[in-house]
Amino acid sequence: MSDPLSTRLAAMNIHYFRHNLPHFLDDAAALGFSKIELWAGMPHLSLEDATDNDIKHTKQLLLERELALICLTPEQCLYPINLASEHPGTARRSLSYFLRAIEVAEALECPQLLVTAGWGYANESPTDAWNRACDQLGKLAQEAQKKGVTLLLEPLSKTESNLIVSSTDLARMMEEIGSDQIAAILDLNAMTAAGETPEAYHTRFGERLRHVHICDGTPEGHLAWGDGTLPLADYIHSLEKSGYTGTYSFEFVSPDYWLDPRTPLAHSHTELLQRV
Repeated sequence: MSDPLSTRLAAMNIHYFRHNLPHFLDDAAALGFSKIELWAGMPHLSLEDATDNDIKHTKQLLLERELALICLTPEQCLYPINLASEHPGTARRSLSYFLRAIEVAEALECPQLLVTAGWGYANESPTDAWNRACDQLGKLAQEAQKKGVTLLLEPLSKTESNLIVSSTDLARMMEEIGSDQIAAILDLNAMTAAGETPEAYHTRFGERLRHVHICDGTPEGHLAWGDGTLPLADYIHSLEKSGYTGTYSFEFVSPDYWLDPRTPLAHSHTELLQRV
């Protein structure tokens, strides 16, 4: 039997990037969250710049507020990070970036690290890019196993990638890599854009589905609850009914939330608890 839904919810800081990290953590604690998913980017925790002291300070900030870090999510959807890149320099940089992320996750005692496969050229066959991504992800899985960190591999939408954009693609990549160190994460925007359902994800992955990004959209947009048209309550009801026992976090990226990030987070948290 899973823990109560309210205890499995996490706040995420990506839409707080115009505010400092303590401000986000204070809001998360005040709103009743016990868990967070930490987007690792400037100015909160830039992996390429973070010193050991920066990491220790971040860990202390979490301890002071009794917040558990359930997933580290490095910024990776923007240039120049692309595990599938054909350019040797970008490929090396991207692999090193994620290897560093695994080290930081271990130092923060974070059990999970979100990764994406990257992308290939839209005007070319994705086969070569797929193979490069598979090779790179395999290397990361080997290092993650040594560090005791699970990699959460996330499908993207077709506007973001041409590699893993559905549960079928995700299952294929996980099978080809063949590592128990890789688990699945469900993003409700990407899922809806691909024409899939929460039940399909849970049926396909079972206990290997570990985390869900809650975001409204049309179907994309990564919006706060009610700012899009998705039946979020139905989605979460379906997951819970199917036996999902993992965690959820709220992932918002719209500029509409940058100056007042607490309001959409508080609203979405309240709506979920009232409707599910």
